[in-house]
Amino acid sequence: MNKDLGPILEGWPFAQGELRVRKIDGEHGRPRIQIRMDMGLMQLEWSGRPDGTRPRDSVSLLDYFKAERRRCQHEDPSASLNLSRTDCWALGREAMQYYWRRLSFFELKEYVRAEQDALHNLDILDLCQEYAEHPEDRQIAHQYRAFVTAHRIQAGVLSLLEQDDHQAALQQLRTGIGHLEEILLRQVGLEHPGSSQELNFLRQWEQELEHSRPLSPEEKLSAELKYAVEQERFELAASLRDRLRVLKAPQRCNPDAL
Repeated sequence: MNKDLGPILEGWPFAQGELRVRKIDGEHGRPRIQIRMDMGLMQLEWSGRPDGTRPRDSVSLLDYFKAERRRCQHEDPSASLNLSRTDCWALGREAMQYYWRRLSFFELKEYVRAEQDALHNLDILDLCQEYAEHPEDRQIAHQYRAFVTAHRIQAGVLSLLEQDDHQAALQQLRTGIGHLEEILLRQVGLEHPGSSQELNFLRQWEQELEHSRPLSPEEKLSAELKYAVEQERFELAASLRDRLRVLKAPQRCNPDAL
């Protein structure tokens, strides 16, 4: 069997500084992701664990340890799950797989799936931060939380923007910024959250979304009224002013509708 990947790589050249991702139909019609790397290709599963394995007969290593935690607490409510250095490193390798797939989902505009993979990694960080035996492993989990959280926020906002729900997207972004600020303030030694690249990016994005926000009916009428006055079209201005007055008037409750 000829296993040379040369023809495939020649037909899909690597580009320095650019993430090249594509969705393919794999065996039995199962979708998969391919990422063009400088030395070849990386292929990931579309769903489940990205490498297609079932560690310890579970969907993922995270699922396995969550089940272990439930088992421990069921057998002895005072018992606690203990994650060894080896356990944390294995979870870290799994998190890296989900990280690459998360980036791929962003490129493919699969924002809901990107958010799910970000939540998976946040669960891994929670598990390691609470149950790791070694302080170094807990610190590493703490260190990456802001980065993964920012990705989760981005995915959720982009999903809403794709649905043309600009107002909900802006509100979710603002809520996410507040949550990220809380995380950064809790991190040891970070006295100025403004030094965070993730937070600065989200704040800048908030300003851009605010400026591109569609105008409400009241804002549109106010803009049209201002223009009509500037053009000395006073009859039109009077009509627009009346329409604005109706919009601003409080709606009276109809007792028959109760």
